[in-house]
Amino acid sequence: MPRGPVPPYIEVANALRVRLDDGEWLPGEPLPSLAELAAEYGVSRGTARRAIQVLVAEGRLTVAQGWGTFVAER
Repeated sequence: MPRGPVPPYIEVANALRVRLDDGEWLPGEPLPSLAELAAEYGVSRGTARRAIQVLVAEGRLTVAQGWGTFVAER
């Protein structure tokens, strides 16, 4: 069955997943801010936030309100 184009938030989540797998950020380390990620990937902050939410749901990231997004301990 043919599939449509991949949504931008999935593309960003996939790119972040690769960077996590490559060890760019270690457990407990913060990720760049939503604004920085959005600028880096050329997407809106909402799209970057949704990508982060995907990785939080997978247990790969944690979000501390007011502190930022961190790599989850494995």
